[in-house]
Amino acid sequence: MTPLPLALSDRFGRRIEYLRVSLTDRCNLRCVYCMPEAGVPFENLDNVLSFEELVRIIRVLASVGLKKVRLTGGEPLVRKGVPELAAQLMAIPGLEEVTLTTNGILLERDAQGLWDAGIRRLNLSMDTLQEARFEKLARRAEFARAWAGLETALAIGFSPIKLNCVLMRGINDDEVAAFGRLTQERPLSVRFLEYMPIGEVSPAQWRAHYVSNEEALATLQRLWPDLETLNDSPESTSRNFRIPGALGTIGVINPISHKFCDGCNRLRLTANGKLVPCLSDNFEYDLIGPLRAGCSDQEILEHTAAALVHKPIQSDFEGRLSRGGSLRMMSQIGG
Repeated sequence: MTPLPLALSDRFGRRIEYLRVSLTDRCNLRCVYCMPEAGVPFENLDNVLSFEELVRIIRVLASVGLKKVRLTGGEPLVRKGVPELAAQLMAIPGLEEVTLTTNGILLERDAQGLWDAGIRRLNLSMDTLQEARFEKLARRAEFARAWAGLETALAIGFSPIKLNCVLMRGINDDEVAAFGRLTQERPLSVRFLEYMPIGEVSPAQWRAHYVSNEEALATLQRLWPDLETLNDSPESTSRNFRIPGALGTIGVINPISHKFCDGCNRLRLTANGKLVPCLSDNFEYDLIGPLRAGCSDQEILEHTAAALVHKPIQSDFEGRLSRGGSLRMMSQIGG
């Protein structure tokens, strides 16, 4: 048998230390950039990785250098037992951190359980601070519950809490200043994300709503000329700033205008057991099939290495759009 590799790397020498795991493709919102209003056909539950299977995969990858896991969806908290899963993951040798991305609606219910399991960092999707606009963007009247979840997480002590805001021209790009002021008042990390051409979006639709984060940054610098630039880690996907005296920070994540692929250490695992090396590429590698056929731990590593052969040196969202766009919605890939 081939000995286990010392580390998982792609063909460009980038070490893979971070796995984004989609627990479900289901969600209790229908955000305009993520899922059609009518929803999508959800994966048959028999085709979704069990928690036992997830723990095994992550344990095997942690043995060769995986350090961080982020639990995503869909909305991960619509799946029962996430705090218990998190506790199992936190006990895996070598795994240093488990984090969660959520829309916050069920966070008031689950925040304490997540904290008790060992999770300390959270990402919340929050595209607007206006209740009426939230309903328009998310197609559900759930702003109050999402905000209550945020308040609960703050009270318990999660830190950092990152608010992810997808900026879209003519929809919410007028709230940059409001989010900036929020960081002055609360210990939050607001992060502006560029709108990506994923799912059922035409080139014309995407171009009409795409806002370069350089515009957002220019707005912030105009309002706060003394905006401080913070030092970022090499693998960081965001450039980070602070308004002097603010309790929180502001970040910009620019997958379109300012690619950060050189330091990419990420791999995605969908709820139905597909490895996705790059968000901008339609390629996916089936892992659930071999897993349920009885593959060994060594074979899990070999399949993962085979998937990583297809990790491109750089993302190509615009090229993907010209080739017909995404085969999956964002909710199906994992946020």
